[in-house]
Amino acid sequence: MTFYSYGYLTHQNSNHTLFQLAVISIIILVIAFVSWLWYRHKTDLKYRDLFIIMVLLLFLSVGIQFNEWQSLQSSFSQKSQVTQIMQRVADEKGVARQKVWSNTSTISNGMLIKVNGRIYNVTVNPDGNSYTLTKATPINGHLTYVREDK
Repeated sequence: MTFYSYGYLTHQNSNHTLFQLAVISIIILVIAFVSWLWYRHKTDLKYRDLFIIMVLLLFLSVGIQFNEWQSLQSSFSQKSQVTQIMQRVADEKGVARQKVWSNTSTISNGMLIKVNGRIYNVTVNPDGNSYTLTKATPINGHLTYVREDK
């Protein structure tokens, strides 16, 4: 069973998005260069075709980036709810947030929170505004911890 630290859930970033934005920027620069070549050589149709291909590639890249942005927003919202529960549990138990662990990054009934060696089952009410903690004991004793990489 894998547990994630509070720091890992709050500071997890996506380098993949940065890479996609860099690719889009490069495509825009190539489009600018190809359009300049097309303007200079109006009779040579290969530059026009290359321009059209690059514009279509740009639209495809922007569409993929937008789709990924929507999924990242959903994931961020889920992580935010989990970290809010972790903050409240840390305050209730009187421990630092760094000593609270969650077995999932998405909020759901049955998620586990580990505080000071004790594991609690979290039951979230259907309205999503409250939760209940009950003591739990894992069947598998092997626990893996994922911490924030600095």
